[in-house]
Amino acid sequence: MTQMRQQKILELLASKGSMTVAELSQQLDVTEVTIRADLNNLSREGKIARVHGGAQLIEERTRQEYNFQTRKSLNSQKKEKIGRLAAQLVNSLDSILLDSSTTTLALARALRKREDLRDVTVIPTGLWTAIELMGCQNINVLLPGGYLRHTSGSITGLPATHFLGDLTVRKAFLGALGISAEKGLTDAHLLEVELKESIISRVEEVTILVDGSKFRQTGLSAFADISQINRVITDSTAPKSELEKLRKARVEVLIAK
Repeated sequence: MTQMRQQKILELLASKGSMTVAELSQQLDVTEVTIRADLNNLSREGKIARVHGGAQLIEERTRQEYNFQTRKSLNSQKKEKIGRLAAQLVNSLDSILLDSSTTTLALARALRKREDLRDVTVIPTGLWTAIELMGCQNINVLLPGGYLRHTSGSITGLPATHFLGDLTVRKAFLGALGISAEKGLTDAHLLEVELKESIISRVEEVTILVDGSKFRQTGLSAFADISQINRVITDSTAPKSELEKLRKARVEVLIAK
């Protein structure tokens, strides 16, 4: 129980930057005495720094790691199922691109277990996905250059865009903040939008990996129209009416059971 509570404290500090003892006490529904003991323990382990009346994470790298871990944990079982189904679409000798979304990270984990694959080239535009694929003897990892976004671990900007222009990529697997038949695929960050627009214009086949919650969200800007994608892989919580619209637009829909 103590370990789980202290993990939650780290996640809260990752999202907030710093918090007071009173705020943590209210969030976790425990006494301030308990929170102080937790903070003292985390401070001794070098994970946080005590500040007047509260605490903050000790370094930016730690904060970003916990930010990513928090995103990864959202709908994690659905993402794992989607990733396993998507991995079945990858063949030996394929060249594929994976974006920095946590759902494509689940795909990377599933690819690690595909011992039948040979000489697959993976171009990850996310640092965490590249790390996941380290040590896979049957997968060649080709990293693009560019600027590293601290909040997501994605590699974006002109170097990444120009890098992709020199390659022939068979398949792209992308996540999205939001998806709908009317508004297309959307994301929240304009550099991500620009990169995904470039990816879609250059690859032969585009597969979107989204759990059911993404059908109820809309990002700041669209990076693709529904007509530009070949396939959507989602889970059984996706609205049936939205899935029917995708099928009418000639988009293949696969449901991860």
